[in-house]
Amino acid sequence: MTRPTTTRRRSPRKTEISPRTVLLAGIGAASLGRKQAIKSIDGLAELPEAIRQRADDAAREAGSRVAKFRKQAKAKLAPVKKQVEGFAQQAQAEFETRFAPVLVKLGAKAPAKRTARKATRTARPAAKRTRQRA
Repeated sequence: MTRPTTTRRRSPRKTEISPRTVLLAGIGAASLGRKQAIKSIDGLAELPEAIRQRADDAAREAGSRVAKFRKQAKAKLAPVKKQVEGFAQQAQAEFETRFAPVLVKLGAKAPAKRTARKATRTARPAAKRTRQRA
């Protein structure tokens, strides 16, 4: 079993404000203010260096992440790039073959010169005629 506890009410005491207590409170406040000022000045002196170090670390980390993502993107885009280049070449060749006659008719492009075909059969030297003697 637990004992019932009663809370005691404190009667508000009047604090005596004397010149001595005011003087001691002022000295204490001045001392605390001085300590906090010294701490904040020391912290401010170290703050730029700490901020610079954190910024350098963040920049280094961001650079490594960007390099990693760039590498991944290049690896994933290489096959697509090859497909696109092949498709573009095919489309350009098809365009040129289909529109070449139209461009010639419009006079925008001179007709393509055909290259001379290479002879597939070599000519044999003519056989010497023999004279028949009568």
